[in-house]
Amino acid sequence: IMNSNKRAKYLEIFEDIKNKINNGEYKGNDKLPSKRNMAINLNVSLNTIINAYNLLLDEGYIYSIEKKGYFVSDQLLVKCKRHNTIEVPIKPKGYPYDFTSKNVEGFPDSSFKKAIKEALGNSSYLDKNELLGSYSLRYEIANHLSMNRGINASVDNIVIGTGIEMLEGILRLIDIDTIILENPGYHRLKDIARGLNKNISYQELDSNGITIPKEPGILYTTPFNQFPTGIKMTISRKKEIISYLNTTGSFLIEDDFDAEFRINQNPTTALYSIDNERVIFFSTFSTTMFPGLRIAYSILPDTLMKKYKEYYKGYSSPANSLAMEALACFIRDGSYASLVNKRKKLYLEKRRLCIEALKENSFSFNERANYLSLLVYTNKAIKEELITELRTNGINIMPLSSYDILNREGNILVLGYTSIPKSKIRNGICLIKKIIGSN
Repeated sequence: IMNSNKRAKYLEIFEDIKNKINNGEYKGNDKLPSKRNMAINLNVSLNTIINAYNLLLDEGYIYSIEKKGYFVSDQLLVKCKRHNTIEVPIKPKGYPYDFTSKNVEGFPDSSFKKAIKEALGNSSYLDKNELLGSYSLRYEIANHLSMNRGINASVDNIVIGTGIEMLEGILRLIDIDTIILENPGYHRLKDIARGLNKNISYQELDSNGITIPKEPGILYTTPFNQFPTGIKMTISRKKEIISYLNTTGSFLIEDDFDAEFRINQNPTTALYSIDNERVIFFSTFSTTMFPGLRIAYSILPDTLMKKYKEYYKGYSSPANSLAMEALACFIRDGSYASLVNKRKKLYLEKRRLCIEALKENSFSFNERANYLSLLVYTNKAIKEELITELRTNGINIMPLSSYDILNREGNILVLGYTSIPKSKIRNGICLIKKIIGSN
């Protein structure tokens, strides 16, 4: 037996005897050494052996006969795979030139730690979560939307969740069989739809945004900054969509993707502000704060909110109560607005550096579309082999075609820049040009 200071000795003895039984070294009805002899042989205390034997008895590995001793139970021989060491997972290395928009930079740890400390001073986070989530956070969200997005929402219509998965619970309440997604677009909802046995269809885009479906459905759209094309939905198209919703009895999920990081200071009109009876407004703090926070929210129409409360009566919000209270403090004291402004400045600077490098390397690109990424046009079709070569050379970048459900081949790269440090932007774009030019 290998002694270890990290585990109790009786557990080591238990494991050793158990393994010998499982491996067939000790067979059914074999007699084990007496407690005293085992203690002498292993140079341990009698109590240590008693504890080990008692554990073997409890699990049924051995049985005892009064005044005769301990015997191995007769059982099937099953060899268990042993793991002698615990392997520490190695975090995969990132790309030196990461032109995606998945990470965040410049998060103010000190100010959020202050918000957490303030939340800890309020014992309300110890209580069971309300179904809709923290009232204080819902209040701050409603106030923030009113001041920054021109959206007037009642605190009682806001639901706090833990990501886009929260939409699954909302979709259960809508008696419509089809979910309609933008194409190209963010297609994560298709997995949720399959779990709900709902049909999926896709709607193409034009210069005004998503086109109008012919059939009723639950339409999912990113109108402020369509992902990944960057198309901003026009007000005329928004009114056409509202008419479609009312005429067909459909619903719409308005994902406020990237709305906090707008280039100009004037917010576009939210679909929810035009019609709050058939529009579900959705937003997340993953991009403005950090993904690990896992806090998102929806604004539900009155009819859906009534259904939500009835269907989930007795449930609690899945969001972490301390995180919700800390975020409420973070918004209330102005730290959240300060963070968003700081990130805007950083991203605008990165955008400028990208544009300069793209022009320097004679790339064609759409400077107006998108904010956290740029659409870059190449002089050849972007095939899988080219993306593999870029990644082999340390460049992580996505083609626009990867967001197309029809897998239509194209020549456009989606150049994100929130993940890459400013110091690497120019060299990264030069390397892209070199690789694309050499193919």
